[in-house]
Amino acid sequence: MWAICLNEFKGHFKSFKSIVVIAIIFGVTYLTADLMSNLMATFPEEAAELGTDGYATGIVILIFVLGFFFITGLSHDIINREVSERTMRFLVTKTSRLNVLMGKYLGVWFFWLFCMVICFLLITIKSKDFLWLGLIDTMLFLSVALALNLVFSIVIPKPGVTMFVGITFALVFPALSFWAIFSGKLYVTWFKFLTPYYYSSLSNYYILINGLYTVLLLLLAYWLFNRRDF
Repeated sequence: MWAICLNEFKGHFKSFKSIVVIAIIFGVTYLTADLMSNLMATFPEEAAELGTDGYATGIVILIFVLGFFFITGLSHDIINREVSERTMRFLVTKTSRLNVLMGKYLGVWFFWLFCMVICFLLITIKSKDFLWLGLIDTMLFLSVALALNLVFSIVIPKPGVTMFVGITFALVFPALSFWAIFSGKLYVTWFKFLTPYYYSSLSNYYILINGLYTVLLLLLAYWLFNRRDF
């Protein structure tokens, strides 16, 4: 499992798309934190109302709005790439399917953990305080997004189709989620309970529900993966 995890982790640093995404994330994070620092100096009373959490505004908004899009662009074929290249049969004969699945998932998860830790370290330069809650909230949200991406890559056999479905989902799902959260209409407000955005918006211990959400999606992914014939 750990060999697969390490290979997936290193592979995410080798593509041009990854470099672009990393540059965007780091750039937005630092520039927003720097802007917040300037606001603190210019308007201390108004900016103080946001607290130190305001320094993480850039990365939080970026991940919540474009997180699914970034994950789709980098990892949409995490499983079906191996199936398409006929290397999955080799993997499942060398180790258990659970090890393959978790190795793939954890490899991508650690890639995003690395990126988020660097982002929050950049924020610390300006805030003088490491925002642990912000990091945990962001990673729990990304954990759900990565698990959903894993399910898509298992269900859809062709990488090209996964990319199309993933991009469509990345555009529609956040919009529908925010609509459900802020709408008072009964026919749509129920949908908020199915989105990781809602539990992140509640903050405090509610963000841990996204951890449970991730576990349920991984169980679904494992069940679907076991039903596949390679």
